[in-house]
Amino acid sequence: MIDKKKVLLSFIVSFLPVFMILVFGPAEIFFANVTEFDFLYGEFAGYMAVLFLIFLMIFTVLLSWLPEKIYEIALSVLFVIAAAGYLQVMFFNKNLDLLGVNPDGYHVPLMQGIWNLIIWMAVLAAVIMLSVWKKEIWKKALLYLSVLLVGMQAVALVSLLVTAPEEAYERAKVDDRLWGKDQYTVSADKNIIVFVLDYFSSLYLQQMMAVYPDGADCLHDFTYYSNADCTYYGTFPSLAHMLTGGEVDTTVSNSEWCRDIWDNDLTEQFYQELHANQYKVNVYTTDFDVLTVGNGCAILRDKVSNITDEPREVEVDTGLLLKTLTKMSCYRMAPDLLKTQFYTNVSEYSLIVQDMGQGIAHTNSDFFEALQDEGLKEDDSSNYFIFQHLIGTHEFNTDEYGKYQEKTSVEETARGCMTIMEKYLDELKRLGVYDDATIIITADHGGDWKEDMQVIYFIKQPGEVHDASPVTNAPISHCDLLPTVAQMAGMDHTKYGKSIYDFQQDEQRERTIWVRTKDPDYPEDVYYCYTYTGDILALITQIDAGPTVIQEMYEPYY
Repeated sequence: MIDKKKVLLSFIVSFLPVFMILVFGPAEIFFANVTEFDFLYGEFAGYMAVLFLIFLMIFTVLLSWLPEKIYEIALSVLFVIAAAGYLQVMFFNKNLDLLGVNPDGYHVPLMQGIWNLIIWMAVLAAVIMLSVWKKEIWKKALLYLSVLLVGMQAVALVSLLVTAPEEAYERAKVDDRLWGKDQYTVSADKNIIVFVLDYFSSLYLQQMMAVYPDGADCLHDFTYYSNADCTYYGTFPSLAHMLTGGEVDTTVSNSEWCRDIWDNDLTEQFYQELHANQYKVNVYTTDFDVLTVGNGCAILRDKVSNITDEPREVEVDTGLLLKTLTKMSCYRMAPDLLKTQFYTNVSEYSLIVQDMGQGIAHTNSDFFEALQDEGLKEDDSSNYFIFQHLIGTHEFNTDEYGKYQEKTSVEETARGCMTIMEKYLDELKRLGVYDDATIIITADHGGDWKEDMQVIYFIKQPGEVHDASPVTNAPISHCDLLPTVAQMAGMDHTKYGKSIYDFQQDEQRERTIWVRTKDPDYPEDVYYCYTYTGDILALITQIDAGPTVIQEMYEPYY
């Protein structure tokens, strides 16, 4: 005979963790980061609800049929997963990376992880002991606490649904957007091509070369700058800074700063001169909001050529969407030592929604696959300035052959990036435009460890030929990118600053790197500014000593 009380308790206790993982968790993650996602609430909420009902029924039935002692332990474990997971989300998670921006995944100090796990084990032991010694109290505790926690989160869910912005439910009609129509097109005459491999530090290059000594042989015609500073850590504000030269202004909002640097006279003059020298400017990144920060691509209209207002058609990978949100929901609830099992990198989010037709390839494997399938083609109507942003070593999911593979090493991923670069260069050679091209291969920023904050920087001038890549320690930075492009385009670069060729081997230069971070003494995000003179060792020394200046941000980026 069915024990109705047992079924009821099984149902209610099962309801709590399944609701948290498949309903409330995904909703909270989505609404907290809605501006960063390209999918809508309605594109996953219904599926999540169905999964919730299926798993709720499965757990209820299984628990109800278990022998009494096993039932008590199983019910206790299920309740503790939910209750301790709730405590983890509310009190123990500190500065949790929900968007997968750290390629190294989630890491905590070992002792922090151990103490966190001890708390989980203590809660579990207490609940199991209560089931043995005070069974009736145990039943009531599980019943009432489950109802309480579900009720609290249900109220919070309703609040999220009611207060969510319109963009959570309806895909914005973008008037102007970057598109990838000419992503595999180069000029038949003059090309200035800048590859930005996200997160690719100079340390990653060293690690790659230790495993793959021939890993960068394809760049033998390039000069390598081993002392390159990225100026700003983070894709924001680095990409916008690279394309405008605009210094960060922490006294205004991010959108106002971005509008100012794109609209100022010097930026206007640079792009006007570039166009006057018959250069098309094509910028390829799916992170276009880091370039415009809420202003839309309209502010790029008279500067960047690959902008369209054609309606956007997208395809949503529902399976990947459900998998990703479920993983991230578990990631939030899991104890510190288990979070790495559920961590999701940024590109998994970016693969959920795909542009149909003329979308921009941003992940390494997508770009490489299309490059292999299509090759490059040439356009004899103008010169080209191409700014190509790829995911690079931002996450480790590229094998040494440039193909997608989960959980590769940093060495494999870096080698895969070089494989992609080699194929691109071979295509330029096939078209006969390699020799006359200026090509820069760098990164928007390095890592967040003091040893890997500097970036790779390879450059080949027109006609430059070597048997092996020369190396210089000239102290350059991304502040020098626009003047360098101007010089290579035949413009007077001095009005925009110094190019990398204005700095010499062993020269001493004071540089500052800005690292966006959190500080408990400030309500908003801050920049730690480290000013140093010398190479990476001087930077490490300054980081150990502490920031030279702390700049409080007007508002956080995330």
